[in-house]
Amino acid sequence: MGHDLGATVDASLRLLETRDLESFRKLCAPDATVWQNDGIGVRTIDARVEHIATFLAALDSLRFEVVRRFDKPGEVLQQHILHLVAKDGTESRVHASVYFRFEDGLIAEVEEYLYEV
Repeated sequence: MGHDLGATVDASLRLLETRDLESFRKLCAPDATVWQNDGIGVRTIDARVEHIATFLAALDSLRFEVVRRFDKPGEVLQQHILHLVAKDGTESRVHASVYFRFEDGLIAEVEEYLYEV
């Protein structure tokens, strides 16, 4: 039986918006990895979730706007904009291209290319 990978990606974004990192983590394989264009290299999903928690603590709100998405079996590539509002009210946007690779319906690998505007 196939998995609706786009729906899983959408669910993961909604969970991040609502700061439900525990439920977000359950959408990921136990040994999932994340690479980001920040120069650090590949991290475990757990290390990335810790980083996300710190990031979210500085925000009043986060909203993802999906611009486009391409699906093929086991993979999703999407472009989105993160709309951020910091605790001090400052608004900013981050443009991102994100690749998701799935195994057994769970996110197994993420590659994030971010550009802050």
